[in-house]
Amino acid sequence: MNRVNEFIYNVADAVIALLLIFLSLPVSIFAAILVKLDSPGPVFYLQERYGKNRKKFLIYKFRTMKVNSENSGPVWGEESDPRSSRIGKLLRISHIDELPQLFNVIKGQMSLVGPRPERPYFAEIFEVMLPGYEKRYQVKPGLTGWAQINGLRGDSSVEERLDFDLCYVRKNSLLFYLQIILLTPLAKPVKKNVEDVIEYDQPLVFSQDEEVLAGNIPFIVPIRNA
Repeated sequence: MNRVNEFIYNVADAVIALLLIFLSLPVSIFAAILVKLDSPGPVFYLQERYGKNRKKFLIYKFRTMKVNSENSGPVWGEESDPRSSRIGKLLRISHIDELPQLFNVIKGQMSLVGPRPERPYFAEIFEVMLPGYEKRYQVKPGLTGWAQINGLRGDSSVEERLDFDLCYVRKNSLLFYLQIILLTPLAKPVKKNVEDVIEYDQPLVFSQDEEVLAGNIPFIVPIRNA
């Protein structure tokens, strides 16, 4: 992407994000009150994710789970995650929990459109298991994306989601960007993928200096379709 196009995307992101923050302010205030009343703990939840060029940043979300839900280590989340608080389940299903990410867009860490940012723990596994996964880092992660509006979110197939993400990376046009924004309210239902998963029960070595001991933190990830 040349500097002119990058400038256009950044301006579009900032203008639309500011507008959405203003329009969603009553919903955000109401959500913040409900989170505070529902369970003890902070209103917002910050979590480390990989952004453009694999640069780490903290993503903002309304807290949807009880405090210390991941004391035993990272767990693959789902829309109907049993660790969710009462109001958290509603916020996750409606995606209202993601509204604070508009401030990540304002800060330039995310775009309105792009591949969803992944947690380093899982991203490093996908980089090994799925060829081309690292190409997602060529663009900013997004609040919505081509995969998401086609029902590939939550516990859907990561492999199929990657195909749609790379399609966006290849096209990467302003027209496609606007098309995805306009289609987001009409997003297809989530494509469930629970039949074919990969379970890790032994260490996975990613580099000479770094090893992710997946066996110490058991989890199940829907890598590909059956």
